[in-house]
Parts: sequence; structure tokens; C-alpha cells
Amino acid sequence: MTTAKHTPHRFAKDQGSKGQEIADYMSSPIISVNAASTIKETAQFLSEKNIGSVLVEENGDYIGIVTETDLTRKVIGKGLDPDTTKVSEIMVQPIISLDCHLPVTKANSFMAEKKIRHLAVSDNDKIVGMISVKDLVAFFANPRLR
Repeated sequence: MTTAKHTPHRFAKDQGSKGQEIADYMSSPIISVNAASTIKETAQFLSEKNIGSVLVEENGDYIGIVTETDLTRKVIGKGLDPDTTKVSEIMVQPIISLDCHLPVTKANSFMAEKKIRHLAVSDNDKIVGMISVKDLVAFFANPRLR
């Protein structure tokens, strides 16, 4: 499991910009688990990091995403054994992403359209961060930033 320190959101008001880009609200660096990790290990990792999703990594590439909802519906809801089920068995793939330079309002409409709460953020087709519904609340809750 990647254990890089989670950097909270870089709020635009602290940077002196208008804060309209997805990059201003994403979380970085990427937090991931290995595809061979068990569901139990992944759930404990999510809890420890206080996050709602994690990318799944295999051989240096991100191959999927797992969210708290996946754990609830696909593991608990279907009676899978969290001690033996691998995270790769329940991950969602392919990973959907938006470019970090797009307006944050685009992330909001895209996530609403796709009915997703966590979205990978890319720069030149490389995943560089994540944005969640929680991050979008920070943007929409502050009218000075819109």
C-alpha cells in the first residue's frame, strides 16, 4: 500500500487565484493499494487515511478504483469474505478521469451525470489526484470562489 502523506486540498483563496480549476480542489498525491490487497486491508487503509476511495495499482499502473460504496454493496451486500477477497475482484474499471485544468464546475456536472462521488484527475493523461463530492462542497459553499 502506498503510504505517502495525504495532502489536503489546496484552496484557491490561499493561493491568490480565482480557484476555478479542478486542480485547485483535488487531493494529491495519489493514495493507492496494491491489486493483491484484501478487502479487509483496503477497508482498514481507507479508515486509517479517513478517505472514501482508493486507486488500485498493479505493476506501477492504476488499474481500478474502490470506494466505500463498493465495499458495502459488493462485499457486505453479497456476503464475500473480506479476509480472502482481493480488492481487484470488486474494483471498478476502467478509471474515469478529467483533466486538472478543466473548470471545477465541469467536474461537478460530470460526476452528477455519471452518478459517481469520486473522480480521478489527470494531467497529460497521467493521473495526478482525486476529487470527491466533499471537495466540490468546498467550492460551492464559498460564493467568493465561484
